[in-house]
Amino acid sequence: MAKSRRTAQLALCGVFVLVMAGCSKTQPGIPDSFCHVPVNHSALSPLVPNGDSLKQKYTPFESHPGAQCDLSVDGRGVLSVAVNRWDRAPDPTDWNKVGTPYKYAAQRKVAFPGHASIGSDRAVVEATCNTRTAYVSVVVDFWGDRVEDTPTGYKKLLRFVNDFVPRETKKFGCTK
Repeated sequence: MAKSRRTAQLALCGVFVLVMAGCSKTQPGIPDSFCHVPVNHSALSPLVPNGDSLKQKYTPFESHPGAQCDLSVDGRGVLSVAVNRWDRAPDPTDWNKVGTPYKYAAQRKVAFPGHASIGSDRAVVEATCNTRTAYVSVVVDFWGDRVEDTPTGYKKLLRFVNDFVPRETKKFGCTK
C-alpha cells in the first residue's frame, strides 16, 4: 500500500514538472532590425526578456531628422531609443557628470567617433558626424528583468550602442 502511494506521488510530481515546463515562457524571436536599421542578434538578445510577443514601434520626428523607437514584450516596455540628428556643433558637455543620476553610469569608450555615458539602464550618446557642424544624439532607456544593476551591468547596453549607433548615424546621413 505504501509503495503504491509513493509511486502515485512520484507520478503526480512528474506530471507537475512537465506541466510547469510547458507553461514557461521563452525569449521571443529577436528581430533582424530595430529603428529601421539592421541590428546584430548578439547585441539585442541580451536586452530582450522572455515572453510571448515582441512588438516594435517607430515614430519619426516631424521637426528635424530623427525618430523614437520602442520595443516591448508582452505589452511591457523593454527598450526605448530617441535618435536626433543636429546640424550644428554639439554643446560642450562634461561626460563624467552626464550619467550621475543613473545607476552605475559613467563615461565609456565607444567604438565610433563620439562620447557616451552608459549605465546599467540608460545610455546618453553623442556621435560625431563627418563634419564638425553636425552630430547625432542617442538616448537609450532599458527596463525589465534583463537590467543588471551591478557595476558591470553597463556592458549589455555598451554592446548594443556599439552595434546600433553607427548604423543610425549612417541612416541619417551623418557618417558613411
